[in-house]
Amino acid sequence: MGLKLSHWALLGGGAIALGLTFAGMRLNAIAHTGAAYKAKVACSEIFLAGRTREAVLASDFDNIDPLLDRMPVTVDDAKRQTVAAGPAGLGRSSAIYRDGYGCTLENQKPLAALPPLAPVTAEPWVDATINSDLTIDRVDTKKLNALIDAAFADSAAGNRALLVAVDGKIVAEGYADGISKATRLASWSMAKSVTATVLGAAVLQGLVDLDDPAPVREWQGDAARSKITWSDLLHMQSGLAFDENYAGLRSDVNLMLFHEDDAGAYAADKPAIYPPGEHWAYSSGTVNLLARTLRQVLEDAGADYYTFAREAIYTPIGAASITMEPDASGTPIGSSYVYATARDWARLGELYLRGGVWGERRILPEGWSDYVAIPATASDNQYGAYFWLNRDGKPAREGGQDETARARFVPGLPQGAYFMSGHEGQFVFIIPSKNMVIVRTGITRGRPALAASAPLITALYDAVGEAAATPEQ
Repeated sequence: MGLKLSHWALLGGGAIALGLTFAGMRLNAIAHTGAAYKAKVACSEIFLAGRTREAVLASDFDNIDPLLDRMPVTVDDAKRQTVAAGPAGLGRSSAIYRDGYGCTLENQKPLAALPPLAPVTAEPWVDATINSDLTIDRVDTKKLNALIDAAFADSAAGNRALLVAVDGKIVAEGYADGISKATRLASWSMAKSVTATVLGAAVLQGLVDLDDPAPVREWQGDAARSKITWSDLLHMQSGLAFDENYAGLRSDVNLMLFHEDDAGAYAADKPAIYPPGEHWAYSSGTVNLLARTLRQVLEDAGADYYTFAREAIYTPIGAASITMEPDASGTPIGSSYVYATARDWARLGELYLRGGVWGERRILPEGWSDYVAIPATASDNQYGAYFWLNRDGKPAREGGQDETARARFVPGLPQGAYFMSGHEGQFVFIIPSKNMVIVRTGITRGRPALAASAPLITALYDAVGEAAATPEQ
């Protein structure tokens, strides 16, 4: 996501002519979106990531918008709450931290009660029962460390964590000042891939059939929307209207994330504008709708979404830090709000490299790792099941490659690579040909984050030789 308040904040003479009341309402809406963004990020970074408020307020809101800079943030340690407000108190917004659940914006309704969560036991990274016969002779560790050192020496690059794992072992990692291997790091849209993983675990347990219509309560009896399947939602091909424009004052994504108590319900209310399966459009609303529907299915089966994810995925792989943050209704905001350490982000990537198996336990359905990397039919090869794909686009015309065909996102990586991707440069690259995972998190602003990170990702990739054999799954 990308927030740009200045697109909205300039109220010129034409707006004034419409009346001070309208202008005040508009400014209040602008301020509310900005205040909600600032309160939420500050809350998560201070209380969940464990960073100092001085560091968060000094660095996390730079170069976004002057209006955001002028919004003060009040931190209440006793309540574990943050409050931000615009000029003259306009748009006041607050977020509150709860153990196990991270931070949630407080909008119109009281926060839904959620059960206490038992902690997940952290496990050592290396699993001696897996890949024990593989070596890392093909890894140029000296080069990897030099690349990581240089990346952090360039403060303008905005790197916060870098990690490379090969054959199930961490071979290089580094962190910016104030960040460590124990620091939880924001996902932004990498959360979508986490949602796909939770769905995969539900499929394994026979709770979901992807070819079935998604049982969305609001769609019963709706001839068009009742035909939308789980697979349509998972591949961003639902055909539902949704405006993913972060620069728009009243865009769907801004209203959903910063104004609504139930993100999935907001998305469920959108009309169908294309037949399901025929049109691809990136939509955070689709993901939150899927998360809400999956929560309903799990609860109908006697399970809690958060406990299910922990018991089915996070505990078996030893990923103790993964925290899914809910909206006020209690549903995880599956599009955007997950926190985890760099090592636990790498564990998720490693789970996919291992074909959904960890130790002796199958976590995801057989073939799920391949399934998420199959292009959605209408996505021009760029998107699978809540994972981005490093594939070249389809030829622009039949009969061979055309000069206008879309190039792969990271030209230096193979087409078999796929990745989680989030706002401002959060990435987990899964590279089967080298049995390799690369994690990069940080804040990249003012330029496309993937293009800015691609040279470093490519250099890290080049420092590792091809895998001699694919490890048994």
